[in-house]
Amino acid sequence: MPDELRLFLKERFGVQGPLSPGRFEAELAKRLGSPARRAPLLKAWRAYLAQGGREAVRSFYQEVLKVPKGEALVYGMHLPHLEFYAKALPPRVEGRVLEVGAFTGALVGFLQRKRPDLEWHALDGVEEAVALGKKRVPEVAWHLGWAEEVELPPFDTLLLLSVFPEGLVDQGLESRLAPEAFWKRFAFFERLPLFARLLRPGGLLVYGHGPFLGKSPEGVEEGLRRLGFDRVERVGEGEYFLVLARKPEVLAAVRLEEREAPPPEEAEEVAVALEEARALLEAGRYAEALALLPEEAEGEAAYLRGRALFALSRHAEAEEALRRALSEEAEDLRALALVELGEYERARGRLEALAVRGGRYRLALGRVYLAQGRYADALRQFVESGLPEADLYTRETLERITERMRRFAREGEWAEVSRRAEFVEDLSPRLLTREMLRLGLKAALIQGLFARAERYARRLADLDEAEGFLGLALAALRVKSPLELRGGEDLKAVEPYLTEALSRAEIPEALLLLGVLREREGRFREALHLLERAAFRGEGEVAGMAYHHLAQVKRVLRRPLKEVLGDHKRAHALRAYPAPYLFRLAQEALEGGEEVLARELLSRARDAGLEAVAEEDLTGLIHLLERLEGPWAAFSVLYQALSHTPQPPLELLALAYRISRAFRESPEAETAQGQYLAALYAVGRAEEVGRLLEEELKAHPQALEVLFDLAEHHEAQGDWRRAAEFWQKALEVALYREKDLALAREILRNLLFLRPHDESLALYLEELKAVGEGLKALGEEAPHLPEAPRDLLEEDLPRFHGEHLLVVGGHTQLRSRLVPFLEGRGLRVDWYDADTVGVGKEALRRILNRLEKAHGLMIVSSYVGHDLSEPVRLEAERLGVPVHVIPGRARGTTGFLRALKQFAPEVLKRALKGVE
Repeated sequence: MPDELRLFLKERFGVQGPLSPGRFEAELAKRLGSPARRAPLLKAWRAYLAQGGREAVRSFYQEVLKVPKGEALVYGMHLPHLEFYAKALPPRVEGRVLEVGAFTGALVGFLQRKRPDLEWHALDGVEEAVALGKKRVPEVAWHLGWAEEVELPPFDTLLLLSVFPEGLVDQGLESRLAPEAFWKRFAFFERLPLFARLLRPGGLLVYGHGPFLGKSPEGVEEGLRRLGFDRVERVGEGEYFLVLARKPEVLAAVRLEEREAPPPEEAEEVAVALEEARALLEAGRYAEALALLPEEAEGEAAYLRGRALFALSRHAEAEEALRRALSEEAEDLRALALVELGEYERARGRLEALAVRGGRYRLALGRVYLAQGRYADALRQFVESGLPEADLYTRETLERITERMRRFAREGEWAEVSRRAEFVEDLSPRLLTREMLRLGLKAALIQGLFARAERYARRLADLDEAEGFLGLALAALRVKSPLELRGGEDLKAVEPYLTEALSRAEIPEALLLLGVLREREGRFREALHLLERAAFRGEGEVAGMAYHHLAQVKRVLRRPLKEVLGDHKRAHALRAYPAPYLFRLAQEALEGGEEVLARELLSRARDAGLEAVAEEDLTGLIHLLERLEGPWAAFSVLYQALSHTPQPPLELLALAYRISRAFRESPEAETAQGQYLAALYAVGRAEEVGRLLEEELKAHPQALEVLFDLAEHHEAQGDWRRAAEFWQKALEVALYREKDLALAREILRNLLFLRPHDESLALYLEELKAVGEGLKALGEEAPHLPEAPRDLLEEDLPRFHGEHLLVVGGHTQLRSRLVPFLEGRGLRVDWYDADTVGVGKEALRRILNRLEKAHGLMIVSSYVGHDLSEPVRLEAERLGVPVHVIPGRARGTTGFLRALKQFAPEVLKRALKGVE
């Protein structure tokens, strides 16, 4: 809440912070350097302090508003009380609310933001303040006038905050007044009814004295009760209080009567009794002093009675007596009584002001902070009090701080652990307990604060603690823990620390470090013993690292492979190995005949991610996967790796092709086969391609894709006869085995293109017609077949009118057969096939020059495709040229014609736009 209020005051009123009234003139001098400019305000300020009265108040506020951001000075002097009002008022006010003396509306504006459901009004007698308030806080209804005179309809809540005593206070007034003195000094019973007439019967009156002298919360409470107000209650304590009360139907008439002075004899008797009571208190005879003082005593007698009761530990009675004393000394002692009663919040404000006196006030304030959970503040007060009786509370506070350090350590908040250890050390190094030193040492090491860690470790070592010697070793090595060892550390230099630590307790970290040292020295039997104890006693990653070094030592000592790998498994379970390391362990296990263990280690490597293994040794990984998990697992990893490799080596493609033969009908296997054959073509090993395809056909004589590949292969080699044979075999498989009429029709079209004068092909056309008629007889749809074979070639292919088509890919035989045919259909064709165009900047430049004027681009995407297809496609998309990619195999000439028939509308549309 205070932060929210301060932000509001800063944004709207320019208030930067609290301002002591004693600093008013100095602050004014900083804002108005010229003495002549600040003279009128200084004159009004001194009159405001000295003579008081309505005109002095009006003059001061008029002058202060003439200063740039002058209202910020007023609010700065009232800021602590404004913060108290802003916290206490919102939940208590109700209905239509009027603030009397609102000045420019800072408080009422903030309250309106907190309770927008209420109706808010502001009243002030300074015309300039009201005018400015309407601009600053327009959401509040403003009224001009003095509360004692103004005529307004009654409100539900009346706020008299820091306004009732204003103008009636001088610098010589006491800070606190007795009720009778308060009523007389501020004409309470004469003036309050004038304010209260603005409040409806049953309405809520809220009185706050503010920063002025002459406070008397008891006088306000008693005065309101005498006037007939009910439900009178006080909120707050000390300097900061509010008195709330409900207005009766009719205010009672109260006349303040002067008390008669006691006779001289009686006054002398009281003075003697007080003097005797003081002497008894000084002598420590508290019960006798208490007997001399009446129970209903007030003033100094009440103070002395409170001292006696406090000394006798009758704190509740002492607090009541001191409250009636109405003196600063009594309030000081009353704060101590409130602490004894557990009323910590009520005592805190007064004790914070008294803490500069030290001694018992700091001790009491420390107890308040301890009860409120402010352990750091409490510890500081106890230490600075310098009292022996503070030791008990100091130990309790240190235990509470240690508990918080433990909690932060469990949560991994090591910076918080370190901050608390450093705070205690700054107060006094002797306050650091053993557990604080241990936690602080661990926090310092984790944060890399090695100088601090060495300091804590040395303290622990002086206390003969094993953790201290281990900490000295780690601080000397400049490592946060043994887990950070990289192999270059001088462990021999810290061996004395490690042996000292182990002579006191078997700490896993010390055992691990000494074991690693013995391993580096070649003293493997000793290392084995130390590492076994470290692994047994350690937890988490420390035990994992111990098992790792234990496995290395056992390997050197030629222990059974199963035992070595078992330790590696335990190490991985506690401190995960990277995937390449697990892969090498799996290879080692397989070579050693431990196939079950190899499978388990490979599974752990897969969980860690095989991508890193594939980057280091892809071939070894594939062979291991093939042996342990079968060809599909190996192929999946290899296929994924190849998909991320722009130009995979031929050896990997051959490996993928070999493994994929176990599931040759899958799409992935076909892709792998295509990539491998394309790579063979690229390096000029066409004969090997033919042999592979022949072997594939022997294994699967009815495989259409293999027949297509063989036919296109022989076409590319110029062997028309062999190509036609394979196309004919494919036609028979499609027609008689697959019963795929559309595919058979396409293959027949390809055969007719190759052998247009072969009369035997007409038999296939007739057979297709007969099958179509049979389908119609069965009530099914069948595609229409032309009468002549030539008509089948040109079926559904549109006529062109000079459109420009660019083709990339395919082989020379495909281009040589199709270009004349397409040009005969009215299409201009530029065809760059894979056999006649080399890869290079010049070839790419020629293609791109033609691309700018093309109406369409077709890419034959097969294993005989062109290497420049991707950059050409990207450029075509940039230029807006339509692109059509023939996926998979072209299936000869008819496959290309089928694709052209689908692409023709895009070519024609581009040409109609007038692109040349």
